[in-house]
Amino acid sequence: MDFKVFQIPVGGFDSNFSYLALCGNDALIVDPCGDTSKIRRCLDSLPGPAARYILLTHSHRDHVSGVEEVKRFFPAPVCGSENSAFPCDRLLRDADRLPIGGGFVEVIATPGHTPDSLCFRTSCDSALFTGDTLFIGECGFCRPEPMFRSMLRLRSLPDSLTVYSGHDYGALPADSLGHQKAVNPYLNAPDLETFRERLRNLR
Repeated sequence: MDFKVFQIPVGGFDSNFSYLALCGNDALIVDPCGDTSKIRRCLDSLPGPAARYILLTHSHRDHVSGVEEVKRFFPAPVCGSENSAFPCDRLLRDADRLPIGGGFVEVIATPGHTPDSLCFRTSCDSALFTGDTLFIGECGFCRPEPMFRSMLRLRSLPDSLTVYSGHDYGALPADSLGHQKAVNPYLNAPDLETFRERLRNLR
């Protein structure tokens, strides 16, 4: 089952993105934050999808600031890491699969930026929501060892995935994972020592 993704530039603390994704007649929202009226307008433009999940990539305030407001018009359980510092209705573990609209969203634990960082992969291998783990051309500020291991995990995923990150920091708002494997110096670092060295250039 295909997913349709709406990338919503909500502003927030620092050029944040929130996402609305549809699979069949089911909908999920990733990282509700910033100007949540933009999320509502996007949702209102659609023919009444069922609210299934609110997914959190991590618990930093700039990614969760809109949760309570969004729950007023999108009554879905808030789902975050089992290590989340933000109160969640459902705690997620690595490799969990959340059924939605005939497909699913797979949970990928990617600690490094925070201990509770998660990425979410759609079952049709079309979308990868990466929060502050992976940006277009960069990665989030991090602890090197766990983040490098998380980069290795993301490198093992299909090239067809589109990377949808938590901030509009790159030359493009989104990009294929295959292209990022080729050009992103943090994603393609061959070893931990090289990764550490490249982190010195992180903006």
